[in-house]
Amino acid sequence: MAKVGLKHIVGAKLSESTANASYTNGMNIGKAIAANITVEVNNVILYADDSVAENVIEFKSGKVSLNTDDMTFEVQGMLLGHTATATTLKANANDVAPYVGIGFYGSVVRSGVTKYRAIWLYKIKFAEGNDETKTKGESIEFTTPTIEGTLLKMPNGDWKEEALFTKEDEAIAWINEKAGITEGTVNE
Repeated sequence: MAKVGLKHIVGAKLSESTANASYTNGMNIGKAIAANITVEVNNVILYADDSVAENVIEFKSGKVSLNTDDMTFEVQGMLLGHTATATTLKANANDVAPYVGIGFYGSVVRSGVTKYRAIWLYKIKFAEGNDETKTKGESIEFTTPTIEGTLLKMPNGDWKEEALFTKEDEAIAWINEKAGITEGTVNE
């Protein structure tokens, strides 16, 4: 599978951390530049009779890094628990970032056929990131926001869901449904 592109990063507050997860306040996070998922596993080996008797490998947690063209104040407020409006952001030392779900999709090519691979990550807690701003020199250089969070599993063990679609609009609809976004409610 060759991955080609990334689009439509959305997020929503996790309102129920149960097997029947529900999400609210779904919104577009920004135009996608990069999404990285790094998974950490527990790898435990039991030796008996001078050889490996058991080997258990299981999901522990992970890291998620999202890079977009922009993150509005509303997006930062939703992801980090800050007070936000369209024109203001107030961060307080006592703010608590909520658990959120994140979804996105990209094109994949298998045997010469393009399909759309959609991903939903069930439970992430984001942390305040670095804010870098540079002066304009002899040439223009863009800086874009990146936010990082910890990927966790749900009580039933779920941490990710993927789906493969033949049409791009089907991938978008699937992600929007996960985020509780109905047509016309996406913050773009």
